[in-house]
Amino acid sequence: MSRTVDQRAGSSSRWTGVLLIASLLFCGGAASVAQNAPVTSNTAKEEQRSVSVVKLEPLPAGVTLPVRLRRTLRAGKTRVGLTFVVKTTQRVPLTNTTYLNRGTELEGKVVASVAGDGTAASPAVLSIEFTTLRYRKQTVAVSTRAIAIANFVQVGETFLPVQGGADRGNASEASWTTTQVGGDQVARSGWVGDVVGRGTRTVGRADYYGVYTLPVGASPPRAMGVFSTTATGLYGFESDTSLNSSGGVITLTRSGGKRLEMRDGDNLLLEVVAPQ
Repeated sequence: MSRTVDQRAGSSSRWTGVLLIASLLFCGGAASVAQNAPVTSNTAKEEQRSVSVVKLEPLPAGVTLPVRLRRTLRAGKTRVGLTFVVKTTQRVPLTNTTYLNRGTELEGKVVASVAGDGTAASPAVLSIEFTTLRYRKQTVAVSTRAIAIANFVQVGETFLPVQGGADRGNASEASWTTTQVGGDQVARSGWVGDVVGRGTRTVGRADYYGVYTLPVGASPPRAMGVFSTTATGLYGFESDTSLNSSGGVITLTRSGGKRLEMRDGDNLLLEVVAPQ
């Protein structure tokens, strides 16, 4: 009888030891998991604080809107008064904490369309004006000027790896180095990278959602789309074509030829200006 009691007591003691060891191992493992758990960095927290606009308000002057033209407009052929819609090509920062998503719509209209006769005395003229911005079923009035306009051919080249570069054999466009309209290069790795200007100087940054200038002071970065940070004027248009923006009206003039048009696929870099 005493032998049976001793055996049970020994068995009970052994189980107590096993449970104690298991408890220590569990606690140690939990502490290790807690210690090795990923910690949210300050940078990530800052990025998380940047959110899409909920209530749309008039855009601050200076905000840039890279957009893509979705139809062809031809001087002398497209009628005055025609309305059309363009969409932003990337995320657009409005402040340091808010942005508009890609696909924001701007409604424009044709305000002048003159074929001309191919001479300086009677040039071809095409004028457009953007008046309304639409976002998530909300609208606000807007006035813009065109910083730069690029022909669809130049736009297409910005989505190819740099000529002669090692990326020509890289199937992942997320890690290509590409050239913006105007000459800046974007060196991506996993979609993220620096925008490099002349003299290998970093002039902006890129991520999955777009290409931006560096912030200046308290101002947010400016959305650039396919354009360089220093882009200005016309790219891929005839040399006798000029660009002028005034009072919210964007005008192209061609003095040495009859054919003047903005084509489906052309990109514009617009800047919001105060209404006049």
